[in-house]
Amino acid sequence: MAADLASRHSLHLPPGAAPPSLWRVMRERTPALLWVALAMALLSLPLLWAGLFDPRQFNGAGVWVKPWKFMVSSAIHLASLAFFAALLRPADVPRRGLKWLSAVAVLTAIFEVAYIGWRAARGEASHFNLASPFAAAMYSLMGVAAVMLSGCSAVLGVWVARARSFPLGRAMQHGAAIGLVLSFALGTSLGGYLAAQSSHWVGGSASDAGGLPVVLWSRDGGDLRVAHFFGLHAMQLVPLAAWALSRVLRPAAALASTWAFAAAYSALTLFTFIQALAGRPFL
Repeated sequence: MAADLASRHSLHLPPGAAPPSLWRVMRERTPALLWVALAMALLSLPLLWAGLFDPRQFNGAGVWVKPWKFMVSSAIHLASLAFFAALLRPADVPRRGLKWLSAVAVLTAIFEVAYIGWRAARGEASHFNLASPFAAAMYSLMGVAAVMLSGCSAVLGVWVARARSFPLGRAMQHGAAIGLVLSFALGTSLGGYLAAQSSHWVGGSASDAGGLPVVLWSRDGGDLRVAHFFGLHAMQLVPLAAWALSRVLRPAAALASTWAFAAAYSALTLFTFIQALAGRPFL
């Protein structure tokens, strides 16, 4: 694959020189996405450390749990964008398009985690906070930023779908394109519904205490965060399934199975949404 990447990115190598690694291509083509993703991954560690010494809680969980989760999620999101962008030839990306996409993704992600972290430091809510005109305005801006950040996935997904060739094969190309677009379609629509409610709980205890480990999803009532989570992470899980299928099946079978998996994944995501609306816990 490395040799294929060398030709795809118009890298003129001297005879005998080793082809570039995927890491090098990511670093050269989307440095902002890559370095901000790494910075967020590293900054998530002090948030975990803060949680060990700060006894304050909000909604039954430590005040630093939420910014930590969003920091990790944003790091994964930006790194995923950088990874898929590195697999495209320059000819498959509109002129200056990747720079604009990187800038929008990085700025919106930084805005989200910074505001959530600031509210957490004050022991206050960032989401569903309409207590003041400023809080309401910032909540609206968070919604706009989230749509823009998720929209970057859809744009990249279209570029991947239209690419004339792809180094990891057709099944992986389709899986990446579908996953990126599904992440926007499902994540944004379900997230929009979630944001329009007064909270993410539907029945059960209005507290994260006793929720599932790490994610804190409710175990005694519905939780709209479940479907939103699955929707957003389609951009990682669908391509991962496509990669696994392409390793064990013939190309045609892997391609068909990738589409089948994407359909089943969408159905699962919608099922968790309906489950939450009915007031039933995911687990």
